[in-house]
This record gives sequence, C-alpha cells and structure tokens, in this order.
Amino acid sequence: MNKVETFMYCKTHCLLIILTVMLIGLFGLLSCSPQPESHALLTQAQQVVDNHPDSALQLIDSIFYPEKSLNEKDYMSYLVTRVQARYKNYTDVSNDTLIFTAYNYFKLNSKNPAQTAIAAFYSGCVYRDQHNFDKAMLFYKDAEIFAAESSDIDLQGLVQYNMADLLADQDLYNEALSHYKKAENLYAQSPEKATEKRARCLSATGRIYLLLGEQDNAFEDFHKGLELARSTNNNELQSLLAQNLSIAYSEVAQYKEGITYLHQSFYLNEDSTALPLYYLNFSKLYAHTGPTDSLSFYIDKLRQTVDGSNDPYFRVSAYNLLALHEKTNENYDIAFDYQQKKIELIEEIGSRRLEKSVYEVQQKYDYVKQQTRYNHLLLQRQSIIIILLSFFLLASLLSVFLLRQVVQQKNKLLSLQGTIQILNKTAKDLQKRKSTVSGHEKQLRETLLWKFNILHKSSILKSELDQIEKMDVKKAIRKFEQIVYGKNSGSQWDSLEETIDELYPGLSHFIKNAYPQFTDTEIKVSLLSISRLPNKEIALLLNQSVYTVSMARTHIRQKMELQEPGADFCLILKQSYEKNRSS
Repeated sequence: MNKVETFMYCKTHCLLIILTVMLIGLFGLLSCSPQPESHALLTQAQQVVDNHPDSALQLIDSIFYPEKSLNEKDYMSYLVTRVQARYKNYTDVSNDTLIFTAYNYFKLNSKNPAQTAIAAFYSGCVYRDQHNFDKAMLFYKDAEIFAAESSDIDLQGLVQYNMADLLADQDLYNEALSHYKKAENLYAQSPEKATEKRARCLSATGRIYLLLGEQDNAFEDFHKGLELARSTNNNELQSLLAQNLSIAYSEVAQYKEGITYLHQSFYLNEDSTALPLYYLNFSKLYAHTGPTDSLSFYIDKLRQTVDGSNDPYFRVSAYNLLALHEKTNENYDIAFDYQQKKIELIEEIGSRRLEKSVYEVQQKYDYVKQQTRYNHLLLQRQSIIIILLSFFLLASLLSVFLLRQVVQQKNKLLSLQGTIQILNKTAKDLQKRKSTVSGHEKQLRETLLWKFNILHKSSILKSELDQIEKMDVKKAIRKFEQIVYGKNSGSQWDSLEETIDELYPGLSHFIKNAYPQFTDTEIKVSLLSISRLPNKEIALLLNQSVYTVSMARTHIRQKMELQEPGADFCLILKQSYEKNRSS
C-alpha cells in the first residue's frame, strides 16, 4: 500500500470513528431521562411521607414519567410511596393495582424485610378500598410476617392496628380486640416512645368493649388512654379520649358525667370545623338531663352552624334532631323544612359517591399532558438523528468512493462491508426504540341503596298530593307524618321487606315464626344483615344510630343462644331458612 492509499485509508477510518462517536452521543441523547430530578423528588417524598403525607403526595405527583425517569428499583419504590401518600391523605387507592407488581418485586429481590412489609401492607390497603376484605387480610398477614423479621416495632404495631380495624369492620370484635392489644403492647416497646399511638390503641379497645357490652373495661381503657394523652400535651388526642368517655357515660345513662367530659373535649378542641358536632352532641345530652335553657342554647348554636358544615353525614343527623325537636314543640312547618333538607341531602350523598374525584381527573390530565410533551420531544430527536445519519451516510459513501480509486479491490470491499454492517446495526437498533404509554384501568363504583328511601317517599307524596290539598290542616299534617316520618305507616319497611322476600321467599315470615322473642327492630336488623348490608347503611334505612344497630345484632346472637361473641348469626339463619324450605 503506497502513501496515497495509506492516507486515504486512514482518512476513511477517521470518518467512521467520528460517525460512531456521534451516533453513541445521539443515542445517549435519545435515551436520557425525561425528568432527571425524579430520583431526588422520590427521595424527598419518602423522607416526609410519615409526618407530612400531603407534601409527599405533591412531590410524588410532580414525577410525570416515572417508568422512564427512574430505574427499576426506584420505580417500584415510587409505586409503594405513591399509594402510601395517597392512603395517608384519605384518598381512594382502589385503582392503584401496580403496587402488587412492586410487592412481588421486593418479595423476590429485596433483602430489607421492612421494605417488603410496607409493600405488602399497602397492597392490603388497596384491596381494602376495593372492599375485597379476604385478600386485604392475606396481604396484612404477609406484612405481619415480614415486619416481624425486621427491627421496626412501629411498623409491626401499624400492621396489627390495621388488621384490627379490618376485623372490626366485619363485626369480629373479639378478634379485633386481640390485635388492638397487640398493637398497644408493641408501641409500648417502641424506642420512639410511641405514647400517642398507645393512647389511640386504648381509644380503639375502649370502643370495642362498648360494642361488646363490657362498659367497665371500656371506661378503664378510656381513662388510661386519656392519662397517656395528657402526658404528651397533645390536645387533639386528649379531646378525642374525653369525647369517647362522654359517649361511654351517655351509653350507660350517666348524662351528667357525659356532659362533663364533653365539655373537657370541647375546651381542648382546636378544630373550629368540629364545633357543629359538639353542638349536636350537647343538644342530645341536655335533651336527657332537663335544663331547657342549656338545650335551647345548643339547639340555637346548631341551627346557626349546621348549614355551613361540609360533612353531609353530620348534617343529616343534625337535621333529623332539629326536625324531631321542632315536632316536639309542635312547630310542624319548621320540622317539615328540616326533614325536607335531610331527604335532599341523603339524595345528594348518593349522587356525589357516583362522581369521579376532580383531583383524580386533573392528575390524570396533567400526567397524560406531560407524557405527550415528552413523546413530541422524542419524535423531534428521532428526526434529527435520521437527518444526521443520512448526512454521515452520504459522507461515508463518498469516502468509500474515493478510497476505491486508490486502494486495492479487496481492501475496498472489506471497508465497504464493515461500513454497511455498522449502518445496518444502527438502523436496526433505531427501529427497536419505541415508546409505549400504559393505560389506567377504570372501575365502576357501586350503586347506592339509600336512594331507595328517597324515591319511595317521593312517589308516595306525589300520589297523595291531591288528597292532602283537600283535607283540613290537622288531617293534612297527620297524613304528611304518616308518609315522611313513617308514623303509623309501615309502607317504607313493607317495601324493603318485599324486596328481601323476592330474593329469599318467605324469609321474613320464617324469622318471625322461628324467633318470636325478636323485637321489631331486631327482626328488621336480622333481615337487612342477611342481605349483607353494612351497619352504616342499615342504620340509615332504619333511621337509627350505628350503635343501636350494633347492639341489636348483639341481642340477636344472645337470643339465638350463640355462645361465641361475634358469631355469624346470618349464616345460621340462612341455613335454618333453607332447611325449612327444603322440608
């Protein structure tokens, strides 16, 4: 090879080297993170999620393309932290099913049992929001196992407390009590001196004891919890325990003591939005003790504040109390107005639960918008790379053409083949780089049962309107009471009973004959419980408190002579009913 050939050969190789370096740089530009600060945002969110979950959620939501911006491990941590922040902010997490992938990842790859326990725990929280309580408990049990392998006592207490909550929601009070006590014992061993968490556990055990009818144990735990709360100088926690004691004393008809502790709770309360609830509770207590001036004072306070409350469930209860108060004082027009507000609010509650969260919609819009922006930028980069590739391809071909004039045929062919191989590989690699955007599954929300009561009474009022207009005032009022208040009218319950009997023919008749010792309320509670309605919905349909429904369920078990507390009397009633039908 002469000097000219050597010079041209070296020049061509230099061009190929330059081309390769530029391609590597362009590929690096193409594959760079769309949000380099995402790792720092995730770290900050993890640091504040326990004490400031609202700030953590803002940091998490500012990561707009996590699957591209984070490596695999960080992305899995992001999925867990996102559910953790949303759950602590009382946001529905039922659609955050990607956390199951994160749990499987940490279960197989992580050597940190606490990290795996947290992933399992919040996976259970997702199932809990989906009302899939069996799977929620399975994941809580997994979290319990991994947490026990760690040295994190507070995490173990958190798992036990939430297992207790889940059991209490299923009316398994004895089992729930056991886990609440385990949580309290764990917090007592915590190096962080988790006094506040112990006090909250004692508040929970006290409530369970009340539901089990063990008032002495309830008072003991409430007083112990209040003593711990006072040692922390946490006014909010002291207020909660004092309010629990007020409820406990009112349940045993010791209304003066109930008023005393409610006043303590009131003075410790720092949340102005809770004032209407205090006015409601004071009104209920003074209605039993007799001082009409105090009752009138709190009734007036309740009237002034009820419409400004943002809690629809509180307003339903308040309107109901005000309607009953005005009815007792024979102020029927005012009572009618409050009852009408109550009815309209119940219907509004049903409508709201069917609507999507505005926050969720906005977050989804921002997320898609940021991804679209990134995809547009990615397309621009690809266009630039194609143009540059074309330019360098032309330059390479020109160099090969010059080399062919001065270099032997064999060297030219080898050089050309090498160039073609490099370009072919580059083209194939470019074609493989595509961006996909995963979609989000949507779930339908469950329809509501309480609207049945509204539609039923509305239809009756419309059908009776002409007759009411022709009656004198007293008869019209009595007729209205029969429809709205249900006085001397079984139409509302009859309709519910007919609906249940359509599903279980003759069930109501069977229960009334088989258990004549049941009261009317207990018959109704048993029928609605067999239909698997939660206590809150049963209470609303029967216009009773949740506590009254819970006590009715306890009395049913006692009258059925079920020895085990919390036994599933619904299953026993169904089996007896089916056996009776088959015979």
